[in-house]
Amino acid sequence: MPQAREVSRFPANRRDIAVVVAENVAAEDILAECKKVGANQVVGVNLFDVYRGKGVAEGYKSLAISLVLQDTARTLEEEEIAATVAKCVEALKQRFQASLRD
Repeated sequence: MPQAREVSRFPANRRDIAVVVAENVAAEDILAECKKVGANQVVGVNLFDVYRGKGVAEGYKSLAISLVLQDTARTLEEEEIAATVAKCVEALKQRFQASLRD
């Protein structure tokens, strides 16, 4: 059974990233990795686009992901948000050989 979490009074912050991964990498695995890496601050991870075509090599796809970051005790600073997003991107590079899409 899922455990209840405290509802935060502090603002949520959304950051979108697009990563290019091999066609055989499941989007669910990408989302789960971002949740795991940012467990303390990432409260939501959503896939909002899958792109295959011009600018993405054959056998690859681009996944556009929305990360929602929030803390229950305070407002997150921009540096903390950027560090968590960078940590997520680095984990995706290490585990799935993902690259950020420009």
